Amino acid sequence: MSAPVGPDPACDATVLICSHDRPRLLADTVASVLAASRVPRELLVVDHSTVAHDELAALGVVRGCTVRYLQTTESGLSLARNTGLRAAAYDVVVLLDDDMLVEPEWLGRLLAGFADGGPYTVVTGRVLAGPPEGGYGLVPPAALVTRSTAAVYRGRQSTDVIPGANVALHREVALAIGGFDERLGAGSRFPSADDNDMGLRLLDAGCEVRHVPGAVVLHRAWRTRRERALMRWTYGRGKGAFYAKHMRRSDPYALARLRADARARIAAAQRGLPHSPRASAGQLLYLAGMLTGAAQWLLCERRRRARTWR
Repeated sequence: MSAPVGPDPACDATVLICSHDRPRLLADTVASVLAASRVPRELLVVDHSTVAHDELAALGVVRGCTVRYLQTTESGLSLARNTGLRAAAYDVVVLLDDDMLVEPEWLGRLLAGFADGGPYTVVTGRVLAGPPEGGYGLVPPAALVTRSTAAVYRGRQSTDVIPGANVALHREVALAIGGFDERLGAGSRFPSADDNDMGLRLLDAGCEVRHVPGAVVLHRAWRTRRERALMRWTYGRGKGAFYAKHMRRSDPYALARLRADARARIAAAQRGLPHSPRASAGQLLYLAGMLTGAAQWLLCERRRRARTWR
């Protein structure tokens, strides 16, 4: 890949991509980052795959971007992200998933959101669904960020405003609040909501979240329809665990959000029942997963505390 004529295209940031057994998708994501108008000084891949991706490991420096490849032996998305945060060479870290493609102006626009901001600034962009692939066309709705207007968020919100990907943050702040909770997220017992949990803790720490709609990535639609039910169940379980983690007798926030979420799922199921029974069943399956995840989290915490007290 030849270097373009003109100013240095590299930005002082680390783009972190975590992957697990998706070599083709991962290679495409890396290629799209390196082909964009601006590239990071460092592209860090943390890979827990059966077979090492030797081609990525051999890339070296491309257009001023140092490509680093770390293969891990332990699974879990949150663990991989924490590994990447600790290993990153730059304080500004941009999180990206291995099944995404970036638009050419993506990185420059995303990092421009830090203008006049301090270490407690977090910047997010849009995550839009890519075109259907292989006749499937399935993208988890929870993975999308479609807001088309700029926004600034401070303090707790009624919805989640920090996604798991297409988000830039300061590694020192993320690590100072404990990093990603390794009990949550893909590959863990509660396989989602790691981003929701990190987002809430960043807001509680005083971070300002700036949404930049011009920073766009495409989430590839590669999943089969057979995966739809499993995704709803697993996303629901993780979300329920997230709510349960933050429930406090003195703090009604998490319980209020769980109740609002449950009511919304029930209402959506009722509205869809006459013309789309499958969609209604999906809402109820998510709700069942959410309540199960909350109960399991509370039970796990009770057992953990009992062991601690012995």
